[in-house]
This record gives sequence, structure tokens and C-alpha cells, in this order.
Amino acid sequence: MDRLTTFFTNFMIRKTLKDVPAENTIDNPIYRNQVAYLEAWFSIIGNFILAIIKGVLGVMVNSISLIADAVHTASDVITSIVVIAGFKLAAIPPDEEHPHGHGRIEFIATLIISILLAAVGVKFGIDSYKRLIANTPVTGSYFVVVIMLLAGLFKELMSRFSIDLGQRISSSTLIADAWHHRTDAIASVLVAIAILASQFGYYRVDSILGFCVSGLIIWTAVEIFRESCSKIIGENDPYQIEEISRLALSVPGVMATHDISIHDYGANKMVVIHIEVDKNLSLLRAHDIADQVENSINEKLFASATTVHVDSCERE
Repeated sequence: MDRLTTFFTNFMIRKTLKDVPAENTIDNPIYRNQVAYLEAWFSIIGNFILAIIKGVLGVMVNSISLIADAVHTASDVITSIVVIAGFKLAAIPPDEEHPHGHGRIEFIATLIISILLAAVGVKFGIDSYKRLIANTPVTGSYFVVVIMLLAGLFKELMSRFSIDLGQRISSSTLIADAWHHRTDAIASVLVAIAILASQFGYYRVDSILGFCVSGLIIWTAVEIFRESCSKIIGENDPYQIEEISRLALSVPGVMATHDISIHDYGANKMVVIHIEVDKNLSLLRAHDIADQVENSINEKLFASATTVHVDSCERE
């Protein structure tokens, strides 16, 4: 499945994006925006079609879990619009009040997605409770069950596609949108089970699984909210810390690194790193090594500015 996802992602990038850089694309601002728009528009089109199909079927069979799933899918369209708006606003150049750019708007977009998810989850939790008390009859057919299982499979493929793109550009917003797709995929499977149970007269299964869908949506919203808040507060990415250390140590003369910190502004990053060099080196040579470290990090990670502090140490 992962190999198929990678193949599909590469195909879509080649066919839809222009001027794809050959390397170092993880934080390239132009490339990041192109990838984000690709994910968002693919999600909008796919979710719009699925929402209509689920909504029509939900009304036909009078299933609250199916109607809830249809609205959940429709809400994915809204979150994808939030993705587009977030990346457009994040691309606004730096100004006097925001000297490091507006990249953290991307994290705010992720917060908005999580709030939308939570609202959908609470709404259908309430509706499921009302249906459970009333034991509302649910109709359906094996055809509807098959359609829902296929919808779940398609949403899982959309989720994997979004995760792949999100990982390629290190975007929490795209990964959050991917989890929105995945919860919808799981919800579709649960709805299929509910429709199947209704064929044997177990109508309350629909409401119970409606609760499950609601809980799943809310849990996902809380996780996305927590992660995006952590990034806004200033969470360091261990992978990027390790990569920065590796880049610094690859420069001849750097003996060790420590106290690495990253101030993340989306596509722009402010990096601070301490390097250790032989205490017998001249000031000019130590400064030259620091420049090499700075240039390497800025080039490889598209950091907007890197500050290198030089410490002397004994050579072992």
C-alpha cells in the first residue's frame, strides 16, 4: 500500500506541479505551497463527490450514522479550504511587525481544522443520543453496505496521499487534514456495519456506532489541537535537531554540537546552534568554520537565518 501511495503521489506531483525542484524540497516555500494546494484541491473534489453520495443514501435509508458521516465528509471540504487559506496567508512576506514572516498562520489553520472537527463530533453525538432513545428504524441494503466500504477505502487512500505529501514538506496542517480523511474512512466502515445490522432489526446499532463515529472525530480533533498548540508554543522537532547536528558535524573542524534550537515559522526557520572547535584554531579559521555551518544549514533546511555560536575545546 505504501509503495502504491508513493507511486500515486509522484504521479500527481509530476502531472500537476510546475518547476519541481530536484532536491531539498522539504521547506522550499514555493514548493510547499504547490504541494499544499494539490492536497487541498484533490481533497475538495473527492470529498464533495463522496458527501453527495453519502447524503443521498443517508436520507434514503434514514440512517443517522450515515447522515453524520456525510456531513463529516462535507466538513472535509471546509478544512481543505482552510488549508488553502492558511498557506496563502502564511506566504505573505515579512513586514515591520512580523520580521520573520507569517508562516505560523499555517499552525493556526491546523487549530481551526481541529475546532471544526470537534464541532462536528459533538453535534452528531447529540443526534445519536436522540436516535438511541427513540430507537428510530433504519432501512438499507447490501448495496449501500458495499458503497460505504468502497467509500472507506477511497478515504483511506486520500489519507495516505495527504500524509505522504505532508511528510514531504513537513506540514502538520496536511497531516491534520489526512487524519480528518482517516476518521472518515473508519466512520464509513462503522456505518456499513450499522446498515448491515439494521437488516436484522438491530436499529440501535446505528445510534451506537453514531456515538463511535462522534467519539472518533472528537478524539482526533483533540490530538490535532494539542499538536498544533505545541508547535505554536515552540516545540522542537527531534528529527530536525538531529539533521542540523549532522549537517554541522559534516563540516571539517566541527568536533561536537550542543544547545540546538529551532524557531519554526512554517516555511521559515530561525536556527541557533553551538559548535565546538579545537581551541588552538585561529579566530579567522573558527569564524570560517562557523560560516560553513551556517551556509550548510540555510541551504539544506531553507532556514531564513542561522546563528552559530563557537565554543573551544580540547582535541582528544
